[in-house]
Amino acid sequence: MIHVPPGPVAGRLRAPASKSHLQRLLLAASLAPGTSFIRRPGASADGTACLGVIRDLGAGVEEAGDVLEIRGAGRPRAATLDCGESGFCLRAAAAVAALRDQPLTLAGRGSLLTRPMEMVLEPLRQLGVACSTHGGFPPITLRGPLKGGRVRVDGRASSQFLSGLLLALPAAPGDSRVEVEGLRSGPYVRMTLDVLEAFGVRVEASPALDLFLVPGGQAYRPVDLAVEGDWSGAAFLLVAGAVAGDVAVDGLNPASAQADRAILRALEEAGAGPAWEGGALRQRRADLRGFTFDATDCPDLFPPLAALACHARGLTRLKGASRLKAKESDRAAALVAELSAMGATLRVEGDWMEIQGGPLAGGAIDPHNDHRMAMACAVAGLGSARGAAMEGEGCVDKSYPGFFNDLASLRGGA
Repeated sequence: MIHVPPGPVAGRLRAPASKSHLQRLLLAASLAPGTSFIRRPGASADGTACLGVIRDLGAGVEEAGDVLEIRGAGRPRAATLDCGESGFCLRAAAAVAALRDQPLTLAGRGSLLTRPMEMVLEPLRQLGVACSTHGGFPPITLRGPLKGGRVRVDGRASSQFLSGLLLALPAAPGDSRVEVEGLRSGPYVRMTLDVLEAFGVRVEASPALDLFLVPGGQAYRPVDLAVEGDWSGAAFLLVAGAVAGDVAVDGLNPASAQADRAILRALEEAGAGPAWEGGALRQRRADLRGFTFDATDCPDLFPPLAALACHARGLTRLKGASRLKAKESDRAAALVAELSAMGATLRVEGDWMEIQGGPLAGGAIDPHNDHRMAMACAVAGLGSARGAAMEGEGCVDKSYPGFFNDLASLRGGA
């Protein structure tokens, strides 16, 4: 059990590595003949799961300090690929694994076993792959090879499988035309396109990201790249600064394609006024006001924004709540339950979450085995009367294992 006491925070930290960027780099490197160097990969359970998957798909992996050396284009070494609790790894690696001409099973654990996978099946079948799920949920069993061709993808539930297809199809023998319906989380797809470009792969995308033309038979080239700092994890640190002190975060790319860079816009709408100083993004405590923000394309920002809104004068309205049900928890319901237990006033109506700012009492919460829930309640607790206490805080290992140590270090600087 851990207790995050209330009170000020101050200091300068480096953003954790982006697991979203890391996993895309790993899957691409596994397709590149030769050796790629992936620098500053960080430590996250999702990253570790993806590393295991590319090993089992045949990539050679060596860890040398803060650098991963990936030798790609090998043959699979195992019939079952363990994706841990990473939804991106399972959905995206399904497309990459489908390039192989042997039966493979992509398995998951914990909450991943309850996350839907229907969006994977029909597109793969259209591309010549035999595949099935367990009633629409993991595991996914498939046998390729992925041949390329014309395919329609439903992007309403998740863009993760689309990213996997875009990573896999350049290595398929035939050209492909990918038509996408109802895409959400477009920024994550743009991140995938940036990774493809870095590996020398050509994909033609329409401005609306609803059509992709992918020449087949392309060769990935190895790269030497650093993983970007994670805007998702940094959002919690910036909210901590806005609520309770003065926090500077190094290692963020101001031009990143990461969807959660939108935290900058949300903080400005709340009157927080973040500023770049000396290469770091600095956020001081501010007189926060209620705001309206559309998080449909960046649903991972809901938890830190809900924590921010608890300390803002007036009403905050966050759009995109319907996208939170199939996360590590039913995240909208969990936010309502746990922030209410800390004294907040909030509700969900349709696609909107409404939060009335006001004093928080704090207290014990259940993080629902959800890394973003644990971090949101911790930073909300900084501005409460009693702070936040929780068991199961190790769930933050999924994306940001050092979160509670970093938060404690900020207390020392206050």
